[in-house]
Amino acid sequence: MQEAPVYTEIKRIGELSSDGVFIYKIDERKFQYVNPAFSEIFYVSHENLYAQSRLLLDLIISEDQHYLRSRFSDLIHFGCITSTEFTIKISSGLLKHVSCDAYVLDNNTTVIGFVKDVSRIKEHENYIINYGAKKDTLLDMVTHNLYGPLNLSQSILDKIEESYQGDSYKDMNAQLQLIRSITRECIDIVTNFLREEHQESERIFIKKSRFDIVDRVRATLVKLVETNHDKNFTLITKLDNLYINADSVKFFQIIHNLISNAIKFTPEGGQIDITLEEGEEDFVVSVKDNGIGIPQAFQSFIFQRNDAVRRPGLKGEKSMGLGLPIVKNLVELMNGQIWFESTENDGAVFFVRFPKE
Repeated sequence: MQEAPVYTEIKRIGELSSDGVFIYKIDERKFQYVNPAFSEIFYVSHENLYAQSRLLLDLIISEDQHYLRSRFSDLIHFGCITSTEFTIKISSGLLKHVSCDAYVLDNNTTVIGFVKDVSRIKEHENYIINYGAKKDTLLDMVTHNLYGPLNLSQSILDKIEESYQGDSYKDMNAQLQLIRSITRECIDIVTNFLREEHQESERIFIKKSRFDIVDRVRATLVKLVETNHDKNFTLITKLDNLYINADSVKFFQIIHNLISNAIKFTPEGGQIDITLEEGEEDFVVSVKDNGIGIPQAFQSFIFQRNDAVRRPGLKGEKSMGLGLPIVKNLVELMNGQIWFESTENDGAVFFVRFPKE
């Protein structure tokens, strides 16, 4: 029986491609073709793959097996799936991240697929997130640890100027004005830098990938705990892991900003709880504190870029009026929802809900 021209062309592509290419017969549950790159990705020989295609299932980590069954159902129903990421564990213990695009042909009898090893891309993505965590932790140190002393310096200068007046103190006044000018410039540098950083984050496009949100929340929390020993933090969840398809960098930014906001308005010794709950089609992350809460007059505008809702933090941190509006924008870009509950002087809790897919 002569082979269909399309399969001949697929095989030609497969021999040239550095990515995995395969042809799978659904009714026979067998691979009709796999190229050399496919075997290299999975560390399984052609002969073994042709003889027993189920060998691949044993490589897929347990957390992803249910997900892949769901994606296979989507493939049969819609005729194609793209950017389907999953993780395999090679016999040596090595974990590899794989992405697959697949298409159904011949009346749902044949699957044509293209597989890419995205391990280095995932490592780079994790590096960006870890770098971002370190950067944002440094920003928190700047806002929490510099704004307070700088504003205190300004207050001291005000008191000194009130106490010493007259011609005999002209020389001292000149020095005081110099210190005031330098202090003001330092505050302006911090303010402008933070404003630019906040505005830049929301302009980056959405890039979906598969990641574990429990791991992301834990990693985010670790960085913030390191620089805020005067607060108590608790992660509350029954989940060991929860894999979703979303923008992991933006998810990190959202969670980091919400926890940072709680830190800003919670006094020393205060409690901050991060709760993670899973639903059938979505999941909810909440950040709760027992800080000063949000005044009723501010609550209608809290997600708007409004000068009226700017409040300094408890250590004198100056507000940009941008953090929560940008968080809301990032949440909506990821098809999520955000809301809060708060009573003044009785803390606040922010909720974000995201779809799993």
